[in-house]
Amino acid sequence: MLDSIKDYVKRLRIRQLIRVERHKRVSLPSRFDGLPPDTWDLSITGTGHLACGEFDLVDVARMHGTPLHVINGTRLLKDYSAFVGAFRRHLPRVDLATSYKTNPLPGVLSALHRAGTWAEVISPFELWLALELKVAPDRIVLNGPGKGRESVELAVRRGIGLINIDGPDEIPWVVESAQRWGRQQRVGLRIVTSVGWSSQFGTRISTGESLAAFAQISRYRELLPCGIHVHLGTGIKNVDAYVRAIKEILEFSRVLQVQLGIRITCYDFGGGFAVPTVRSMDEWDGRMISLGYPARMPIPTDCPGPADYADPIARLIREYHPGPDGEMPQLLFEPGRAITSSAQTLLLSVLTVKRPAGGPPKLILDGGKNITMPLGWETHQMLAANRLNEADVESYDIYGPLCHPGDIVMRNKHLPQMRPGDVISIMDAGAYFIPNQMNFSFPRPSAMMINGTTIREIRSRETYADIVRLDALDPVDGRA
Repeated sequence: MLDSIKDYVKRLRIRQLIRVERHKRVSLPSRFDGLPPDTWDLSITGTGHLACGEFDLVDVARMHGTPLHVINGTRLLKDYSAFVGAFRRHLPRVDLATSYKTNPLPGVLSALHRAGTWAEVISPFELWLALELKVAPDRIVLNGPGKGRESVELAVRRGIGLINIDGPDEIPWVVESAQRWGRQQRVGLRIVTSVGWSSQFGTRISTGESLAAFAQISRYRELLPCGIHVHLGTGIKNVDAYVRAIKEILEFSRVLQVQLGIRITCYDFGGGFAVPTVRSMDEWDGRMISLGYPARMPIPTDCPGPADYADPIARLIREYHPGPDGEMPQLLFEPGRAITSSAQTLLLSVLTVKRPAGGPPKLILDGGKNITMPLGWETHQMLAANRLNEADVESYDIYGPLCHPGDIVMRNKHLPQMRPGDVISIMDAGAYFIPNQMNFSFPRPSAMMINGTTIREIRSRETYADIVRLDALDPVDGRA
């Protein structure tokens, strides 16, 4: 009896959620769940194919093979310009540091650096990559709770622009490296406010840790304490959360000035800014999926734009730093997904269509959890890239090619009638798809960048030999 009541309440709540969603989506386009291709600056050809610039993406997929990442270089720079422009309209010294962890494709990183971004790195590999890409060392920021001595040594030796110390144990590492190379290293400290992530990250203002760490830093002439770093989380749509955290940081900087004589000249406010076309799933989405409904799709109007963040943050900075522009501190932001997410799509091919008795039809794609990991916790738009002129007529459960029951790409997705060889496009593949790829039975995909009328490969498809290149192969000479 109790279970029946719980089930009834759950279904009632789900119906309420669906009604709310429908009401919120009334003003959106009726097709494509309100997220048509032009949301991503893509278009539909006369034959119903998805296109980027001058290129039919179905033709691109068939020519270069799938799985295939496609980066819209024009959209990439557009999103960068929109974000940095929103802040520079109010403040004179604003820079963006490209988050290497979000999308470490060198071709994407280089495009952003040429547009003017710094590099934000968290590991020896990422620091090495930034230097290989010829990023000026004084435009590199080293973050992270697990830098290790290797990162710190290389960073100090090359004279990078800022090391954001995550905790007291890192301080002597920086000091020793600075002594070894005869440098005074610019450092900041990661601060935990009352808002956002804490856990293994940073030092807390509330417990006195942050003040104590700055006091320790100030004792070494090899260190120049000049920065404060904060990072609230990922996919944050709450502007007030940023404003509260930044106000706490600005108040704390006044304490540093009064008690330790430390003047903060660089505020690194991190990233975590949401994009309007990706939605984090919650427990109710899981319940909806289990009852045969699709997870709730993103609603773009639910997400603040760059100006919505910039306006109140700029007012707060001006309040605490009312002097002339020449005396304003530098503001660094590290938006990852807000810059790269919407500029990239992942093209996959339908291998087989299964129509079991008594259940929804199933699509098997040539890429699954091995290359679509974020779909496990986010909802993204999925388009039938070669059937955009056709109506959605069936609800599919969609799987990857792995021999694993958890290789689920999407459940209860409404699409046109699909056939083997059709091309699927997963939108917003530019954030955390690339770094979460793995070699689960298959090579990792290639990547192409399109800039209007030009297309070029920026990552080759992995070969079988690439997968085992570092392994010792011990042939059995046919005896097995």
